[in-house]
Amino acid sequence: MYSREYELVFIVRPDVTDEDIETIKDRNSGIISDRKGHTLMVDDWGKRRLAYEIQDYGKGHFVLFNYLGSTEIVDELERTLRIDDSVLRFLTVKLGERVDVEARVAAAEAVVAAAAGEAKERAEATEAAAGSEGEAVGAQAGA
Repeated sequence: MYSREYELVFIVRPDVTDEDIETIKDRNSGIISDRKGHTLMVDDWGKRRLAYEIQDYGKGHFVLFNYLGSTEIVDELERTLRIDDSVLRFLTVKLGERVDVEARVAAAEAVVAAAAGEAKERAEATEAAAGSEGEAVGAQAGA
């Protein structure tokens, strides 16, 4: 089965709570799954400085969605984002016209698993480095 691949980036006001941002992300994921689409990746970029002020805000909370679906999913996502007052801007880009759904979903899962593994390795390396620094400081104090 083939589908189109899209990327959606939206910017939320910086004063919106994390719970409200999660609600927006859940609503968007629900729209995609209700219309038989597939969410490939949701990446929360966090608060970043804007290149120019939008509605008197110098910062915004950025969120990226990669998904597979039809044009009706794009229309509904953009309609709900346009209605939501907490969303400052959004942009949808078509990445691929005829994408094999099973292959692309498997590739996206592999990328997410690899990223999770790298993050775990970095966390373990950070803990090990912090532990060895603590031991070195303790050894110097004892000497």
